[in-house]
Amino acid sequence: MDPRTLIINLEYPYTEHDSSEVPALNVVLAGLGWETEYWPSLAVAWIEQGAPIDKEAKEALDLIVEKKQFPQSLRHRAFALVRRWEQENASSEALSFVSKSD
Repeated sequence: MDPRTLIINLEYPYTEHDSSEVPALNVVLAGLGWETEYWPSLAVAWIEQGAPIDKEAKEALDLIVEKKQFPQSLRHRAFALVRRWEQENASSEALSFVSKSD
């Protein structure tokens, strides 16, 4: 699907998004991959509002953190989301390991 048709969804709150039409993750990924700061900022806001992310989205957030042309506030918000994702997934991986070793 054309990313330009996906990112328009970011102009509305995440809670208003109908995931049956297009998965929220696809919208977030399209926004995070944009070269200018506007769409990535809205995608970060969706994640902050509860939109799900996966490893690919986490990696896209890592790229935002590294882009010096983006405002520091956006990079810090992205960094906080990366840290949260890493902590959540580290604890679930640890639980998975413990379950398998029992």
